[in-house]
Amino acid sequence: MAKQQADIHPVYFFYGPEDYLIDEEVQRLLDQTLSQKERELSFHLFNGAEASLREVVQTARTMPMFSRFRVVVLKDADLIDKKESETLLEYVRDPSPTTCLVLCGQTPGLWARHLGDIEKIGRVREYRRLRGKSLVSWLVKRMAEMGKRLSEDAAEYIVEVSGDHLQDLDTTLEKVFLGVGEKKDIDLPEVDGFVSEVRVSTVFDLMDAIGNQDLEKALGILEKAMESKAISFRKDEGPSKRMDDPSPLLLSMMAKQYRNIRRVKELTLQGREIAEAAKELRMSPWNVQKLLDQGKHFSEPSLRQGIMKCHETDLFLKRGRARKDLLMEKLVIDLCRPGHPPSPPFSKVGTTRDRKGQEGI
Repeated sequence: MAKQQADIHPVYFFYGPEDYLIDEEVQRLLDQTLSQKERELSFHLFNGAEASLREVVQTARTMPMFSRFRVVVLKDADLIDKKESETLLEYVRDPSPTTCLVLCGQTPGLWARHLGDIEKIGRVREYRRLRGKSLVSWLVKRMAEMGKRLSEDAAEYIVEVSGDHLQDLDTTLEKVFLGVGEKKDIDLPEVDGFVSEVRVSTVFDLMDAIGNQDLEKALGILEKAMESKAISFRKDEGPSKRMDDPSPLLLSMMAKQYRNIRRVKELTLQGREIAEAAKELRMSPWNVQKLLDQGKHFSEPSLRQGIMKCHETDLFLKRGRARKDLLMEKLVIDLCRPGHPPSPPFSKVGTTRDRKGQEGI
């Protein structure tokens, strides 16, 4: 049986960009309310961009069978149709005491005006993206839950190489955990052999091509990275460790590069010297100078657009709504042509492989 608790609320609203933590919280609620067997009849999952809100409300109003609660989860609640939203708002104002309705979204959306009402009867929680020390602490704590001690240096290295997406980091931790065997203390030497490496120079080269709006070169770099499933650190170095799918890590590094360029530009506009900026950003002066040079090709709006586009592509990758190589290529095309309106998320953009004669989606 599920672990029942008296303080289960009728409505929850979880929002923010850290969907991995949101999914964990939803799982905890499920574990507290329904056993695996009870979920067959009493757990319902809807998507806000596609679901009929009348059906969601009707399900939430239905008494549970053979369980104490009925759990209704509405993903992408910030994307629900505004015209239909009143139907769900009426339910939220007078929810069923035997149903646990969980709303999840990237942003508050149209719910921003109603968060106070939800808090009167339930719970609202924002899940912001973990950064810096918080991210390192999360890794150390996560490994401690597995019964091992991860050093902060090793955790920082994992973040630097693997990016800041918790799902990717959790996968990396699992590889490290299984790889070190009985060893309890994990430091840099143990981590280095198990961390998938998207190498820095490829990201720099790709961003250079995007900044110069050299679409052909950018697509060539992307195609090489996607096909080889490994990315080199130096031009004279052989390919690094292969990975099943380099797109999430490459995308994470692209977004990080946009953010770093923006930070360096901001500091230099404030009159900071390169050495001073390097110390504040905890980077080498060479890296700061490279970012500064690269930043000359990017305006502030294009940097914001780049970060947003990387985030959108990340969401589409996680939802599996199109081939990964097409999503990555569409991203590069949009970034290389910022003056043009972006193509639809699921347009039939042909890959370089498609242009060679093979069939696209």
